Amino acid sequence: MDPPLRVAIDVTPLAGEPTGIARAVSGTLRALDAEPGLRLSGWMLSGRRRARPEGAPPGLRVHHCPVPARLLHPAWSRLPVPRGRLVHGPADVVHGMNYVVPPSRTPTILTVQDISVFTNPEWYPPTVQHFATLVRRAVGRGCWVHVSTHAVAEALAEHCPVDPDRLAIVGYGVPDVPSGDAAGGRGLAGGARYVLALGDVSPRKGIPELVEAFVRMPNRPGDLRLVVAGNRGLDETRLEDAVAALPDPSAVIRIPSIDDACRADLLHGAELLAYPSFDEGFGFPPLEAMAVGVPVVATTAGSIPEVVGDAAILTPPGDVTALAASLSEALDETVRGDLVARGRARVEVHSWQSTADGLADLYRRAAGRA
Repeated sequence: MDPPLRVAIDVTPLAGEPTGIARAVSGTLRALDAEPGLRLSGWMLSGRRRARPEGAPPGLRVHHCPVPARLLHPAWSRLPVPRGRLVHGPADVVHGMNYVVPPSRTPTILTVQDISVFTNPEWYPPTVQHFATLVRRAVGRGCWVHVSTHAVAEALAEHCPVDPDRLAIVGYGVPDVPSGDAAGGRGLAGGARYVLALGDVSPRKGIPELVEAFVRMPNRPGDLRLVVAGNRGLDETRLEDAVAALPDPSAVIRIPSIDDACRADLLHGAELLAYPSFDEGFGFPPLEAMAVGVPVVATTAGSIPEVVGDAAILTPPGDVTALAASLSEALDETVRGDLVARGRARVEVHSWQSTADGLADLYRRAAGRA
């Protein structure tokens, strides 16, 4: 019998602000933790030893590389050093889930979450803009590549072709949404009815466009509010300007930092979730909303149609008029009921067990144990 396959996964995203990638890492770790034949460890890029990152399974051993990511990433974009155990510790397979995997003699797997780092680097801070170079260098070294949707696989082929035999399409499950208090969500919103937008305020997310669409909603109820909850980002000033230009700026509530409990309360209390992104590699908020019976209005950008199927109203990205009409449509009780039913069925399509099965198969192939 083969010994357990040692898999080292980058847990650095769990140490920062909560993001979609952090949710992907956390859910993947929990799913793989129960997979037979695997022995998981984590690796983290940090200038000093830190406590266990939040979201890591109990008992997961974490190897701390004593060099911060802000120094290592630029170095890896030029030279394949430092290598190996200094970064990831002992392993049979090394998996980087955030566009970066260290140069190593150990087989490596790189997750490309979406391709906007290739197409729109201006959407990101300088610390992220060089990720496209890091992906190309890793592929050039022969790493295996994981993507979560066919849409990302097809888009990646245009910017960084990958040998099909070394590419795996493995989707994600739906993050658990704690039992929330709808009244608590309404309290955070400052009103009984609100449209919710979850996520960082980056140019990719289309939040200023959502503000404009909200104001232009046909027959918008006078008590309806828009709640924008998520980390501050590069589009924060544009969002502030859009809100300041409104006839009633108090109709938009900005919550820049929320914990899981507040997030759950906001989801449970929302009339609907708006997801007006210009690009997405997967997108957890629509599925989280569907899981708790909240209808979704989103765009046709990136992987969103593949992920949500027929369970959301979709509009072209950046089309403010269409978005405004769709937000109003989703408030109709008949439409709302249909979307809720479709959404509950859609979340059943996405399974963390499928994530674990698919990645475990990829690890075995990369390690030559398939």
